[in-house]
Amino acid sequence: MELCCTGWPDYELLDSGDGLRLERIGEVIISRQAAQAVWPRTLSQAEWTSRVVASHYRTDQGPGSWTVTGVVPEPWSVQLGDLTMQVRLAPFGHVGFFVDQQEHWRWMGEQLSMRPGAQVLNLFGYTGGATLTAARSGGDVTHVDAAKSIVNGARRNAESSGLADAPIRWIVEDAVRFVERAVRRGTKYDAVIIDPPTFGRGPKGRVWKIERDLEPLVVALTECLSDAPLFVLLTGHTPGYTAAVLRNMLAPMVQVHGGTLEHGDMVQTSSASPHLLPGGSYCRWTV
Repeated sequence: MELCCTGWPDYELLDSGDGLRLERIGEVIISRQAAQAVWPRTLSQAEWTSRVVASHYRTDQGPGSWTVTGVVPEPWSVQLGDLTMQVRLAPFGHVGFFVDQQEHWRWMGEQLSMRPGAQVLNLFGYTGGATLTAARSGGDVTHVDAAKSIVNGARRNAESSGLADAPIRWIVEDAVRFVERAVRRGTKYDAVIIDPPTFGRGPKGRVWKIERDLEPLVVALTECLSDAPLFVLLTGHTPGYTAAVLRNMLAPMVQVHGGTLEHGDMVQTSSASPHLLPGGSYCRWTV
């Protein structure tokens, strides 16, 4: 099933094409690469140039860089539904949230509202959008990310969203090692969220490679599910990791616990362009 992310009043995809996307984040308009936007842009080059205040470009090597031509606060805040998130122009072109998670946040909120106090594990938690959604919906959340600076940013987002005192454990650790320890201790979770990067480094230098580490991680997570689990959400942005691949990875959940799988693409709609911009793939398992 295709999930269409329409954005929020503080976020809008203005246009896409020629390998780029034009976005408004609050009052700041930026341009970033979008490899799958192979169609022509709808707006003219002059319209793009006159509006953009920051552009990001990277080659296959290195993080790339931003070219800033106007006023860009550092950081600035935006309202994404009922969450207040800080935005920064990060070296790899990230800004502090992923728009393609919009529909998943809504869906998670519905799932968790049916079971207050559910134990939720968010791996590769980044700046906390899913964590804060889960906590606001009644979940007791464990947020895991390997970068201390990122976890600190997620804490700040919790504070600005009025969730400073929410039941969230903030863990700076490699995801694989965290899950291995959870299996040994017999720790159980009712819901698991996994949004893995293609490549990364843990706090003690351990290297994450999605082609090597994701499948055994998902298998191990099967042992971490409670006797009455709610869901597992797996999303991916790595080339080749299609919705069918993610579905196959979650298939053992069905074999062990029953339930059903739903999978598809995440896309963004634009105010000016008729095209749907691909954002990644997903698979959701529910009982």
